[in-house]
Amino acid sequence: MRRPVFLIAVVWLVARASGALFSATAPATYLKALTIGSETQWRFRPLVLDLDGDGHPDLVATARLAENPLRIWLGDGKGGLTAMKPTWTDTGYAALAAGDINRDGFPDIVAAGHFGRVQTLLSNGKGRFSERILRRDDGYAGAQLADLDGDGLLDLVLMGYQKAGLEIYRGDGAGNWGLQKTLPDPRPGPTLPGRDVLVADLDHDGHLDLLAAFQRWGIYIYYGDGRGRFTGGPAPFRPPGQTPDSLALADVNKDGHLDIAVSGNLGRDQPNGPDVYLGDGHRGWKASSAGLKVLRFTSDAIALADLDRDGNLDVLGGGNLTGDVRDGYGLFWFRGDGKGGWSLVPDCGLPTKGLPPPQGMSVADLDHDGVPEIVVLGGGEHGSITVWKRR
Repeated sequence: MRRPVFLIAVVWLVARASGALFSATAPATYLKALTIGSETQWRFRPLVLDLDGDGHPDLVATARLAENPLRIWLGDGKGGLTAMKPTWTDTGYAALAAGDINRDGFPDIVAAGHFGRVQTLLSNGKGRFSERILRRDDGYAGAQLADLDGDGLLDLVLMGYQKAGLEIYRGDGAGNWGLQKTLPDPRPGPTLPGRDVLVADLDHDGHLDLLAAFQRWGIYIYYGDGRGRFTGGPAPFRPPGQTPDSLALADVNKDGHLDIAVSGNLGRDQPNGPDVYLGDGHRGWKASSAGLKVLRFTSDAIALADLDRDGNLDVLGGGNLTGDVRDGYGLFWFRGDGKGGWSLVPDCGLPTKGLPPPQGMSVADLDHDGVPEIVVLGGGEHGSITVWKRR
């Protein structure tokens, strides 16, 4: 009776040493679990949040050149998504933000339109909305909701598409917005084509700061004083010529300080890929992009998430591996080592080519199994929204 037990133990130890048995750090593979919104040009970053209070994540996205471009799908908690019938005004495709604007306990939506109309949708928590529309001169490419002045009410930060730059609006708690400040000041040029904007406390002073990406002028950082005032300007760690597209924030090296991930291109004649800059919590930033420059060009989509559940955040981005636009785009997973180092994960099930350009992505657990799904918005005339699930 002893000998079989001994043999089983030896086999188990050998298998474990060779990596044959599953572990938390074993390579994960993904498959396409769902496609919705086919033949549609999707834009910007999608929202994943519980809009109807049933405890299941729902999806909000926006499309270009489409009827009723703002779309909402209600999740069933099992990975299924059912489209809602639009009851809101068609204001064109828009950058999206979410938060409890009127403090009733339900998340609301702001859709900052590419054609200058800013739509505020106040939710009743049952999938119905009342709306307010603010009309502005410029269109928008980014939006964020946050309490910037400490009055307990959410304020609105908009990233202009062409001329507006950053616009900061004070909220009244009822869905109305009053313009307080525009940035940069002074302006670096007559146009300020915007790419993305995020809000977070970057320097640990307890006040929210602004991280902005301009297509022509690069990355700007503005540090807040908690009363709605900001100081800052061009970030010193990245030249303006390295065009930024999309931004992500998280603590990738587990030192307690937020770090910045950037999707952007250096040029068609050199290796491209995402960039990561490690923050020291005192307004200092250090490049940490080794292992990421394996693409020919990138797309707008980028995310930071622990895809393999090893306790370290990974970079997920879209791009082209061959340099031939006829090959289309792929999705690329760069595993993080928890110290700021990265390595491309091969054969992970995510396609390396053949996709329309990924315009935005979110990572969230749609089916409550403890493993995050990847939600990707594809642009181009043959775009779609795809959900990628770990096997």
